[in-house]
Order: sequence, then C-alpha cells, then structure tokens
Amino acid sequence: MVNFISRLVMSFSGFAATVVLTRTLGQEQYGTYVVVLSVLAWVAIAGNLGLTPAVRKRVSEATDGNFVVSGILAQLGLYAIVAAGLWLARPYLNSFMEIEATGILIAMLGVSLGVNLVQAILQGQHLVHVSSVLAPIQWTSRSIVQVALVLSGAGIAGAFAGYIVGAIVAIAIGLYFVSVPAMRPTREDFHRLRSYAQFSWLASVKGRTFLSMDTVILAVFISNSLIAVYEVAWNLASLFAIFGSSISRTLFPEISKISSEDGVDGNISGLLRVSLAYTGLFIIPGLVGAALVGDTVLTVYGPDFDVGYYILLVLTFARLLYGYQGQFMNTIDAVDRPDLTFRVNAVFVAVNLVLNVLLTWQYGWYGAATATTTSAALGLGLGYYYATTIMDVTIPFSEIGKQWLAAGAMAAVVLAGRVAIDDSIPAVVLLVGVGALVYFAALLTLSREFRTTVEDNLPIAVPVLGSE
Repeated sequence: MVNFISRLVMSFSGFAATVVLTRTLGQEQYGTYVVVLSVLAWVAIAGNLGLTPAVRKRVSEATDGNFVVSGILAQLGLYAIVAAGLWLARPYLNSFMEIEATGILIAMLGVSLGVNLVQAILQGQHLVHVSSVLAPIQWTSRSIVQVALVLSGAGIAGAFAGYIVGAIVAIAIGLYFVSVPAMRPTREDFHRLRSYAQFSWLASVKGRTFLSMDTVILAVFISNSLIAVYEVAWNLASLFAIFGSSISRTLFPEISKISSEDGVDGNISGLLRVSLAYTGLFIIPGLVGAALVGDTVLTVYGPDFDVGYYILLVLTFARLLYGYQGQFMNTIDAVDRPDLTFRVNAVFVAVNLVLNVLLTWQYGWYGAATATTTSAALGLGLGYYYATTIMDVTIPFSEIGKQWLAAGAMAAVVLAGRVAIDDSIPAVVLLVGVGALVYFAALLTLSREFRTTVEDNLPIAVPVLGSE
C-alpha cells in the first residue's frame, strides 16, 4: 500500500508538471524533451546491463556477501564506459535529438542510474516501503524545480535541470537508509552478480522496448508535436497500471527469500495468484473510464491533445496485458530462473522492434500502438507458459470477472451522467469521482475476497465490510 500510494503521488505530481510543461513549452519543445528522455532510457540499459535486478535479487537472498559495494563499483565502471561512448557520438546524438544536449544527457544518465541502484538495494534489503517513498520524492522535487524554472523563462533547460535535481535528492535520502555489510566484496560476489545479470539485462531491454520503442520509431516518421500527444496518452495509460507494478515490487523480495530457503512451493503459487487477482484492480476501470471520458481528459494538456483519444484506448489495453505479463515474469525471476524470462524477453524485443518499424511506417502512430499491444499479448502468453513449467499456476478468473462487472456498473453511471451534463473538465472530474465510488462499491458487493482483503488491511474494524 505504501508503494502504491507513493507511486500515485508520483504520478499526480508528474501529471501536474506535464500540464505546465506542455502548455508553457508547447508541443514541439515538449516533444523534444520526450525524445531526449527516450534516448536516455535506452542508453541507461547499456549503463546498467542487468546489474540493478541482479543486485536486488542477490541482496534479497538469505546468503553472505557484500553485493552492495560490489554493485556500486560495477555500476561506476559501466557508467564511465557508456558516458565516454556518448561523448564520442555526440554529433550523431545531437542530430537525432534535434538539440545540443549530449552533455546534459550524460549527467541525466549518471543520476538516473544512481537512483535505480539505490532503490534496488533497498528493495533487496526488504525496505520496499522506503524505496517506494523515494519515487514521489524524486518526482515531486523534479516537478517543483521544472515548473519554477520553466515559468521563469528557462525553457527546456529548466525541464532538464529539474530532472537532475530530483534524482540527486532521491539518491541522497535513499543512501541514508542503505545498510552496507562490513565485509569486503569478493570476486565471488561479482561472479554471482554477473551470473544473474547475464540473463536479466534483456529484461531491461524488454521493459524499455515496451515503454519507449514506439516513441523512438515515431521520431523517425512523425513530428515532435504528435509525439508529445502520444507520450501524454502513454503517461495516462501508465497511471492506471501503477497498482500492478506496486504488487510486483513488493512481492519480489518476499518470493525471492522463500525460494532461496524452501524452493518453489505452494506459497509462491499462492502469491502469484494474488498478484494476478489484483493487477487489474485499477487499470480495468481505467480502460472503461478512458473510453467514456478520455477525450475530455486529454484536453487538460492543451486544446489539440484530444486527437490522441483512440491512442489512449489502445495503449491502456496494452498496459493491462503487460501488467498481467509482468506478474508472471516477476515471479519467474524471483525464483532464480532468469534464463526462462530471457527467452520471453528475446521474443518480445524482436517482435516489438519488427512490428514497430513495419506498422509505424505504414500506419503512423496507430501502427506503433498496435505493435506495442501485440507484443504485450505475446509476452503474456509466453510468460504464462513458462510459469506453468516450474510451478502450479491458478488464474483467478472469477475475481477478474467481478472487476469487469463492477467496471460495467461504473460505466452505466458515468455514461448517464455525461449525457445529462456538459463536457467541461470540472464536470468530467466529478464524473470520474462518482464512477470510482460506484466501481469500488460494486466490487465490494460482488467479491468476498476483495471485502476480506480490504477488511484485513484497514487499521480499524468496519462491520459493513464483513466478508460473511
């Protein structure tokens, strides 16, 4: 819950900052900022090479070794190599990004890798709640600085500066909570990190492929102004998916510890079932709500952003599929079988790349969104298959179906409200609030499991929520 609330705060602070940036910088400059961030995300993979998930896994296990210091040393070495390569390639990078920003890109890469490593260490040390709080701290700090500098006339440079400042603040706070083992790192520590990272690096490629391969390919075929609309639609779709992501982050160290001590057993299968049951808790009504009021919500970013309505729907559905896929992959990785996720990731990346190039070339941003969705569906199928080879998998169809039924009840109320009142932003905000209340009330009525979960996690007893 701490992770979810933290990511929710992070998303809304980012939402507010994005509205200011799109309206102040304009679609063209904001699109340039998005392209730079997409390039950053890809070079960050080269600067990490699977090290972050390897550190998280090894630190979370009940074993000896100083994977904190060995992880930091390995990260510094990788960063130095990639930074040098970026500097040598700066003429080509600046040309692609359409801005002289390679030096800024290198600085952003350093702080980005630092934040990810600190969070991985904290998660491995079973401090997921502390790691989770770093995200809203980073994003809120970033947003405050960005808004202040952009409104003061700093332009896109203010957006870059805010990114760096936010990450530095998060790193400083996170390091305070990191526990460093007293022993010196050994060659065996580096070997164990490498043995996991040699498979997990492709997971980073796969994740980044899903998140921004379409943006990079779109930069070749369409204008930065349309990329800005696409990115806004993607951010809204991602907002609905944060609860599923919170489940993955929370369960990974717990599953990892259980598997290292007792092997793959029924407890792990039960945790996988729970993760699947609640992955769609927010994104299912989010998809239905986007279909009903998404066009008006997009106009918050500017009057021309509503052209991304259908893109929003396709990307939200892609996020739903990817969320379920993520639970299978997270569990397989946690039980120390990165070789299996490597196979899924290899197929995912290859298919996503080919489809993005072909479909974007032929159909523009609709092709890019379709490529992302198709890849997510394929990855979901493969993730399920490989999970069944190492454990008993139970799909909670009943709980997922009840979430869809509750979303249907919400849709009826929201649709009636939209017909009865105007399409202004305040009216839509009201409908969103009413729809959320209807959804959760319907789900509490339909699902005994959900009632029990809510009751078990409330600080006080609420008789009306009794599961009987």
